[in-house]
Amino acid sequence: MHMRWLLLWIVLLAGAFGWSVSTWAGQDEEAVHRTIMQAVAGTATFSESRDKQVILMLYADDYAGIQDGQPETKAAIDHWLSDYESELKQGNRLRFIGAVSNLRTGLEGATAWAIYDYVFQAIRDGEIEGQDSGTCTSLLRKEQSVWRIFHDHCSKSKPAT
Repeated sequence: MHMRWLLLWIVLLAGAFGWSVSTWAGQDEEAVHRTIMQAVAGTATFSESRDKQVILMLYADDYAGIQDGQPETKAAIDHWLSDYESELKQGNRLRFIGAVSNLRTGLEGATAWAIYDYVFQAIRDGEIEGQDSGTCTSLLRKEQSVWRIFHDHCSKSKPAT
């Protein structure tokens, strides 16, 4: 009789542990998804917020990315945001709109990846000044309880010929 109760408890504990692991994985996948969306939205809302830290906190200190074949670091993102903020203070009316589609994520322990398509538009005085679209692959790692991007590889789509 005691053996049956012991087996029942083991099955119940295993089920509870399995449920909580999948719950944690689901929460982590949502957090990875949210990090990618915040990175894109942060650039689009920067002209209003002018809060670099909201964007920079999404990137690991050792971030190393590739944007259309050009290397990019967290310091380069910081520098670009500072330059953009200076231009905004001088009356520059350039704004950005970003959209993400086909976002797919995966997890393996404290590492995650996200693959997605993007469209960025530069808008000045209500008119589209430029547009880029392409695909990104982002790698993230969990630092304490926060997912941070430590690598991006983004490439523009080639124009149809």
